[in-house]
Amino acid sequence: MAMEKQYVIKETHSRAITALGFHPLRREILAGCEDGFIKTWEAESSLPVMSSHEHQGWVTDFLYWSDPKLLFSSSNDGCVIAWASGGGVHDKIELGSPIYCMAINFKRHQLICGFNSALRTYDLDENKDSGHVINLKSVTENTDHTDIVRCVLCNESRIYTAGYDGKLMCLDSRGLSKIFCNHKAHDAGITSLIVVKDTENNTRLLTGSFDKVVKIWSQDGQLTHRLDGFLATITGLCYVPRNKTVWIASGSSVASMYDPKSGENVSDFIGTFQGEETEKYHLQILKYFPEMNQVLGSTSRRHVITWKYNPSGCITALQCKHNVESLTYTLKAPILIFNGGSDGDVHKWERLQSNHFMYSKETFPLTEAKSKVIQIRNIKKESDGHQRPKTAPARMQQPTVISHYAFNKPIIPPPNLHKHANVAHLKSFFIESLDLLLVASEDSNIYMWGFDDDAVNALQHMKPEGHDDLIKKYGVLLPKESLLLPRRTLRNNYMNAIHNVQENDSVTNRVAGFICKNVLMGHHNVVTCMAIVPPEAGYKTTYMISGGWDRRICIWDIEKGVLHDCFRNTNPGSLDTIELACDGIILDMDYSQKRNEFAYASSDKMVYIRKFSETGRKMTLCNTLQGHDGEITQVKWNHLKNHWVTGSEDGTIRIWSEDGMNCEQILAAHGIVSALYIDQVNGCIIAGVGQNLKVYDPETYKLVQTNIGHTDAIRCVIHIPDRSQYLTGSWDRTIRIWNAFKLGRVKKARHAPEKKKKKTISPMANDPNYLVEDDVD
Repeated sequence: MAMEKQYVIKETHSRAITALGFHPLRREILAGCEDGFIKTWEAESSLPVMSSHEHQGWVTDFLYWSDPKLLFSSSNDGCVIAWASGGGVHDKIELGSPIYCMAINFKRHQLICGFNSALRTYDLDENKDSGHVINLKSVTENTDHTDIVRCVLCNESRIYTAGYDGKLMCLDSRGLSKIFCNHKAHDAGITSLIVVKDTENNTRLLTGSFDKVVKIWSQDGQLTHRLDGFLATITGLCYVPRNKTVWIASGSSVASMYDPKSGENVSDFIGTFQGEETEKYHLQILKYFPEMNQVLGSTSRRHVITWKYNPSGCITALQCKHNVESLTYTLKAPILIFNGGSDGDVHKWERLQSNHFMYSKETFPLTEAKSKVIQIRNIKKESDGHQRPKTAPARMQQPTVISHYAFNKPIIPPPNLHKHANVAHLKSFFIESLDLLLVASEDSNIYMWGFDDDAVNALQHMKPEGHDDLIKKYGVLLPKESLLLPRRTLRNNYMNAIHNVQENDSVTNRVAGFICKNVLMGHHNVVTCMAIVPPEAGYKTTYMISGGWDRRICIWDIEKGVLHDCFRNTNPGSLDTIELACDGIILDMDYSQKRNEFAYASSDKMVYIRKFSETGRKMTLCNTLQGHDGEITQVKWNHLKNHWVTGSEDGTIRIWSEDGMNCEQILAAHGIVSALYIDQVNGCIIAGVGQNLKVYDPETYKLVQTNIGHTDAIRCVIHIPDRSQYLTGSWDRTIRIWNAFKLGRVKKARHAPEKKKKKTISPMANDPNYLVEDDVD
């Protein structure tokens, strides 16, 4: 859900562009120039249509009158021209003074014009009974302005005006009587004025000025926000209701985007202008046209640029300083998003309450995790020192390794033999029941991050003296046995209500910090994947199975934080490779609670399905999935449809039966499948294919949604059902948030009345991925 650049018209005219407009009936965009020329182009294709020269001065404004299908253009030559739907001149009205702006009051059937030091209203005459489409005899005038009236807007029964005298005025549409007037709304002349209406039926005014300031006002003229820090004069303002942002043009080649409700700059969180190179022009005029969901802009180089709303576009783009390798999130409110990347740090993102674009970011550094590793190793050395007799230390000789990929050798080199840093976090998972974040790293370790228990205890045992209201307000943070709570006669009922909420909310823990609580060290090389086996599967504790480049499968007791067991091959003749689970490195893994089986994908082009057991020797092989022609990068269990899904470098996605005996469907992804996830609501297959995100229907296996926006390979994808959003992480150093696919729309189309097979083209008609065929019985 984003505005994306559609096209740029560079060959426009030899003189500067002074006005922009749109003809809804002809579906054409218009540009008025300072020499009186008006140029038109097709809105979809940007092909030139016509050029006319009827005005003798600057074209200052365009206005469309829908009832008679007339387009008005005004100029500082004192003329208003009414253009017919065919493109010819329908009427030319001489008003005698330069016109700087226009608006239509549909309620009173009036045309409002701004002049120098005056505002006038004219009755509209559709049938030309007075000789023109404007009745020049029925004029009402207001002369409260002392300079050029540059902006005029009509909202219900009110008329808002602003001018170069710095005044912001509100007039009653009947008689132009003054409701309020701010004589010093800005320190310089006002250049832009827009009205913003949101879905909550709130109305706001925004003004831009020569003083490089934008101000947000209530509809009664009260200042709510002041936006400053702009580089130059505010030359353009427009409100985009699709994503509820205000675009501001001010001496730059990109527009600044603000949330009008909170007054915060959200430019860094919306991908419209992210990654664009700085151009040698700056934006001047900005207009939004709801008929085409387009923003039209002009530049100092006389270019015309259009941005079009893309319903499958990125909602928010979070900028990172590293390649994003893994993503996970928490189910409890407030929802937290964690990502790991190539720099070794873990980042926590939380959406701000002020708007849906901005996220706060907190970094958990790699140094803290490494210090935990040193601490654990020192403890082990001390324990080993108490058990072993004190003897002279023998010089240990490092075994010589011929190749880092010594798959047929029992000795696999440790990560410190590699020349790179080995700090990337390739997989992350958050365990809700334990409030633990598990992060698998290239350095062969799995880091366990959690909330600081000491800080939580300190918060719970705080005893504010003489502040009973604080105890009542923050009672949710106190344990049941706290003496600060009311007497026992009231405590039981009170705490039952409080802690019922507390069980479903993790606010208590999240007030505290986030620390590295443990490091799981058992692998000999890069850890690439993890899968959680919850106690609900019939076990007394929470287990985690992990795999990686060492081809070993480790079983971890997460609640104790120790290595429980490892997979051991019981086949005869496998003594040399007793702990190796496959012939290639393990790339991905998933667990099926229904079948108590886990599957892991290998670089040997196979997926192995084994029964899970607490004992490594009892992990019997149930089946293997064979058929891919390249390395299998992804494997997922679809718990809604009860089948396995795999993705490979051969550019295909395969759907396998529940027991893995049959390949039920092969999907051509047309690219390397680097990320895979299952929609938690409808079971759709979400695949990261190269730089694009593709969503497949779980029943028909048709491509139903494509999201385009990343500039490098997608490495991870997750689905947050509570927000109906997909999140993707990429090597382009961004996390992008998209609208999730809703299956209900397709089902409604499928059960529509009998029609012939027809092709429906969305607004993104120039993109073949948006062409959908509806087969209707």
